[in-house]
Amino acid sequence: MAAVRSVYLPLLAIALLAGCTTVNPDRNFAPPAAQEPAPELTAPAEIAKALRAGGYVIYMRHGQTKRSELELESKSREAGRFSLADCTTQRNLSDEGVAEARAAGAQFRRMHLPVGRYLSSRYCRVYQTARMYTDDLAYSEALTSDGPVVKQPERIDAVRSLLSELPPAGKNTMLFAHQGIFWEATRLTVQEGWAVVLVPGNFNRIVARIAPADWAAFAAIP
Repeated sequence: MAAVRSVYLPLLAIALLAGCTTVNPDRNFAPPAAQEPAPELTAPAEIAKALRAGGYVIYMRHGQTKRSELELESKSREAGRFSLADCTTQRNLSDEGVAEARAAGAQFRRMHLPVGRYLSSRYCRVYQTARMYTDDLAYSEALTSDGPVVKQPERIDAVRSLLSELPPAGKNTMLFAHQGIFWEATRLTVQEGWAVVLVPGNFNRIVARIAPADWAAFAAIP
């Protein structure tokens, strides 16, 4: 955890110095960094139209987590009891995170977006978020960040491959995972509960950033 937080904190400092208005420390110190490309689409109607046309990778980070559990995973590993099958050894969604994901997921389902594949990390906070959005979920080992393993080149390459894979014509791919592996693969950030829309394989562009509350606006657009 300390290694991952060492990524978040410098980004927070950069964004604060740049006067970034999207900083929200309650979303685990991962605001968009000052050097990241600005989203190309910001109007709800434009984003909804693009997603309905398909052709994108939608990378979503798990919902808001309990700040009191930021060190829980590292302590569980130190004690030799960490397990992906045991949520009590992991950092988990907060009550606010559960409520927010449930509301956002309901609006997402209303959109009936064309998504060819939904993939999720096996961490509790991630798949619990993902299941709010879809019932058609598969687990991905590449997306399952496991402590220092995110630094391994083969893991980073596997995440890049997922982010570069073209979805079927007219469809999108939706990935649910973590900030750490996303940063290692792309040098881009994503806050808890938010999604980043990318053109497959292009990490120098951000098509859109989507906050949890944005899904309601998209769903209201015919």
